[in-house]
Amino acid sequence: MRKTDSQQQLLKEFAEFVEADPLAPSAGLDKTLLGMVAKDLRPARWKVFTKLTVVEVAAGLVTLTICPQFGLGFGQHNAFVHNLHLALPSAVFYLFCGLFFVSLGAILCGLALTRADTRRIGNGSYAYFFVYSLMAYLVLISLGTEAFVAGSIFWIAGALLGNVLGFEAVVRLRQARSW
Repeated sequence: MRKTDSQQQLLKEFAEFVEADPLAPSAGLDKTLLGMVAKDLRPARWKVFTKLTVVEVAAGLVTLTICPQFGLGFGQHNAFVHNLHLALPSAVFYLFCGLFFVSLGAILCGLALTRADTRRIGNGSYAYFFVYSLMAYLVLISLGTEAFVAGSIFWIAGALLGNVLGFEAVVRLRQARSW
């Protein structure tokens, strides 16, 4: 019986709502709401790039616990990585290290950014990832001692590849999932 009463009450309230005179929001409220929507749909570039940088740096510090970039690993000596370094040509090893170092950050960036953030930076993410990879490399060699110029070029290439592939893969997967 109670369920029927609540349904009748809802129906009565809905009928009153439909029959009520239309109300328009004030001009000030309308302008405020439009401003909020515009801000949400078009975030400031510097905020988006700051978000990218924070995520990338945090993920980079996490990957240093596994892969000692240029002798900077925070974790214990990793025999697997050491043997991998001995087994592979330096160019391939540094390409792999650069790819691994930034891939986690790029994947997390793809997850952390909203659609509006992704639209806002557009193709600017490629330039950002190139600059970030270069800056990460410069920081790592300024702190470490095992960098060689030839290997470093491959590290930067791997880092750029890891950023672009990781970020784009996640963004595309999120877009495909929402369709």
